[in-house]
Amino acid sequence: MKTRVHINLSASDLDKSVEFYGALLGVKPTKLRPDYANWRLDNPALHLALVHIPKASVADAHARHFGIELFDDRELEGWKQRVEEAGLSVRTEQEVTCCYAIANKFWVADPDGNEWEFWVRHEEANAMHGADNAPSEEGACCGASAQENAKAKAAGSCCAAGATVKQEQPAKSACC
Repeated sequence: MKTRVHINLSASDLDKSVEFYGALLGVKPTKLRPDYANWRLDNPALHLALVHIPKASVADAHARHFGIELFDDRELEGWKQRVEEAGLSVRTEQEVTCCYAIANKFWVADPDGNEWEFWVRHEEANAMHGADNAPSEEGACCGASAQENAKAKAAGSCCAAGATVKQEQPAKSACC
């Protein structure tokens, strides 16, 4: 049975969001109207819909993120390279321990602050966080040392720590 995950997001500026998701996904929308856009993809199997809500608030920094799990580092690098070439800000994490797994990943945030995580899991881990990135009293998350967590928190980020930041852009969501 073929399936496709559906995600519906509010977009405060539909034009900016269509431009962002076109660059992120590498294709134009399947359907585009003055107040709506969607992508129906087979790989990944995703139906992403954007609804124009001019007064939509920026995504809650600790509410959620969305992700696409890939299964090969070459595929991850291909996505990352295409996204960077499209001019999107990328935050990279290498061999980070997060959510009981060790993975390579990169993150991008849409114009409304919704973060997207692309990753390849390399192996399982016995802990939620690595020894260097255990949560602090401030509520740190994946891939961060205590010093990096402080810097990330000051920048408004929970997840930027432990990452090699390609282009400066604070994270907008919690990891895992």
